[in-house]
Amino acid sequence: MVGQNCRLILQRCITAALKSEEQLSSIEQSSMWQAGAKEDREIFWLAVDSRPIPPLLAAHGVTAPLSIEIPERPIAYFVPVAIERLGNAVRELRRTLGEHAYLVIAAENLSGGWIERAIVLGADDVVDPTSADDIAVCLARTRRALERVRAACQERGHLAIERDYLQACIDNLPAPIFFKNADGIYVGCNVAFATFIGRTPDTVVGRSVFEVAPEALASRYQAADDELLQRGGTQVYESEICHSGGTSRHVVFHKAAMQGGDGRVRGIAGAILDITDRKMLEARLIEAAERDPLTNAYNRRKFFELADQIVQRTAGDGHPLAVAVIDVDQFKLINDRLGHAEGDNALRLIASVLEEAIGEGNVIARAGGEEFYALFPNASIHDADIADRMRVEVERSCRHAALSAVAGTVSIGLAGFYPLEETLDEALKRADNALYLAKNSGRNRICVAG
Repeated sequence: MVGQNCRLILQRCITAALKSEEQLSSIEQSSMWQAGAKEDREIFWLAVDSRPIPPLLAAHGVTAPLSIEIPERPIAYFVPVAIERLGNAVRELRRTLGEHAYLVIAAENLSGGWIERAIVLGADDVVDPTSADDIAVCLARTRRALERVRAACQERGHLAIERDYLQACIDNLPAPIFFKNADGIYVGCNVAFATFIGRTPDTVVGRSVFEVAPEALASRYQAADDELLQRGGTQVYESEICHSGGTSRHVVFHKAAMQGGDGRVRGIAGAILDITDRKMLEARLIEAAERDPLTNAYNRRKFFELADQIVQRTAGDGHPLAVAVIDVDQFKLINDRLGHAEGDNALRLIASVLEEAIGEGNVIARAGGEEFYALFPNASIHDADIADRMRVEVERSCRHAALSAVAGTVSIGLAGFYPLEETLDEALKRADNALYLAKNSGRNRICVAG
């Protein structure tokens, strides 16, 4: 019934408005145009009960609207309402005209209680259309209210222009940028950010990080945000992020806590720097610095670095340590008979066999030329099984590679290593002496230092 009444009101108001304009006398028309300032033409009589414009309102330039549609500019409506249907009428009018319309109820002899009720229900003001003083005061309030609304609309327009300008600026930046409020909800981002995580901006704004990122990563991001919101300032850290292509990218987050005029943290502004390519380059440089370029085995420097880490980790735990020096037998014959290219291939083959056979936790490295170093953190000179397995695997692999007719075996010198009593160089020196014995004893064998 309320919806039907509202529709009937709107259907009648245009006809009534046009009729009321025709009924204005020439004096009233003259008064209307004499008082026809812009703000007057934004105050209209909405004759929902077919009543014409009261002469007192018409004398102040109030006219009937040509349309009941709400224009973009602020407008005030003076609407006659009978007291017996005040509640329903105000609710219907407010629902129909919207919150942007300034609604003035025109009713005679309303008590203070009824005026208060009309305003509570949604009216902005109440006027007695038969009282010249009441109309003058009400129009003054209405015009002042419209001025405030116009100023607010202009300010919102300026803010919208500035917001659009700033959005256009950040959308043209290649770095992903985002903004969150204190509740962790995205309130803005640029196109680069949305594209980076495989979304559109409208599917990011209004959502939390748990709705746009995998749970494991989202928990990490949220923990960092909570810490920043609590202490303020800025925050820089490296992390992984799920890229739009489904791949994981390594990034640096740069975040800052945003403060309001009262000094309280209002949210977070953040930017993302993709450092995946840099990380890959760093990894390649690190690998190049610690790997032998020919065999891809650890180099001498990396061997001593790893040995130092193992010694520090196992110091004082009583576990035995052993080192070995491994040398390819008669390697010069391979170079002389097959050429240096085949010699390089043989070194690559032997290095890969040694690395595969040495087992987890042990270290093998190319010391230089055809010589290799090995470290066994959990073995002693009394347990030469690992070293002997390495020797056997090299012989088997070289036989399959048709190198055994020339060369293709290794000799190994093994020595115990006692970090509390000697240096690694000293242990390797004893292992090298044992290697010399192995070479002189016929090659392709292990000798243990005394």
